Amino acid sequence: MPDDRLRIGFACHWTEPRETSWSGTPWNLRAALGRVAEVTDVEVGLSAPERQAVRLASVRRTPAGWTSPWRHARYTRAAVAGRVRRAGARSGVDLLLQVQDLGVTRVPFAVLQDLSYALLLDLYGPGGVPHFRTFGRRRIEALRRRQDQVYDRAAMLLPMSGWLGDSLVAHGVERGRVTVVNPGANVPVPVGTPVPQRRTGAVWRLLFIGRDFDTKAGPQVVAAFEHLRAHWDTPVTLTVAGPAAWPLRSAPPEGVEFLGPVPFGRVGELMDSHDLFVMPSLMEGFGIVFVEALVRGLPCIARDACAMPEILGDDGGRLVRSQDPVDLADEIVRALQDDDLYEACARAADRRRRHYTWDRAADQVVDVAHRVLAGRG
Repeated sequence: MPDDRLRIGFACHWTEPRETSWSGTPWNLRAALGRVAEVTDVEVGLSAPERQAVRLASVRRTPAGWTSPWRHARYTRAAVAGRVRRAGARSGVDLLLQVQDLGVTRVPFAVLQDLSYALLLDLYGPGGVPHFRTFGRRRIEALRRRQDQVYDRAAMLLPMSGWLGDSLVAHGVERGRVTVVNPGANVPVPVGTPVPQRRTGAVWRLLFIGRDFDTKAGPQVVAAFEHLRAHWDTPVTLTVAGPAAWPLRSAPPEGVEFLGPVPFGRVGELMDSHDLFVMPSLMEGFGIVFVEALVRGLPCIARDACAMPEILGDDGGRLVRSQDPVDLADEIVRALQDDDLYEACARAADRRRRHYTWDRAADQVVDVAHRVLAGRG
């Protein structure tokens, strides 16, 4: 039953369709919150003409092609901040939940976040930061200053991982204002569902899912696959899903099936029919796709970076440290040959199914709201 005493405002700068915004996180969290609290939607987005104008004005060229980081443009940031401030003031809610740092409001607010600009500056290298390569260091520093202003005024920060939570504290946020809220699986699996049998066919199947092919280390995955085809006796295939078009200049190698974008519902089917999920992402704020694999008992190959080690734990797969395709190929072979890994990952599936739910995440947000209001009383 909804808690009539608690009124939560929900502010998100949505993309369209809303269900796919930010890998489904706000859509699913909003639905779960509606089951335990009175939720008011606080609209803060740009109009269609505004979006089109800012999108065209923000077009930049990258090695992967033309892109438009319009959501981070100065006009967008200022417009959204103004709207969340005005809408929050007249919303009549007890707590405003912002999906990412949108702006400062008079009403108490909490910020659900998967990455911070201070952390990006820590990771900044000669080539910039993966997924943010259109930003120079000065632009990220400006975004950090603005973000810090929001963080300073927030009643609570809700990082999606312990990795980000620790980073926030290291950069000056009081530990008492940080509560880690892990996301839920977008395609949940009921507790008790049998884990599919894997590695039973003559050909072992690798799976990669990621729209941002370069940031998710897609080129390394394809190169590692080609190395396996040339040097390993066991036949393997690779399924690639996510990008709108095949992202490499050369055609898909023999043994690679390219699916393009796939709906959330198809993700579970793919993971149930493959033997290993391989995505050693270069930059990962959280990585819900790993959760989707692990709740199905599918071991993963990830990178020893960002939140990926805490998601995989000791029984979820293996971590790579280099960008060398041969190193990745070696880890793939070790994982596929590790019976203990597959047994442990299957045993842990129900534990992960119980934890990675949006209902649990919503309950945490409600608990945070009550704590904030109690502290103000």
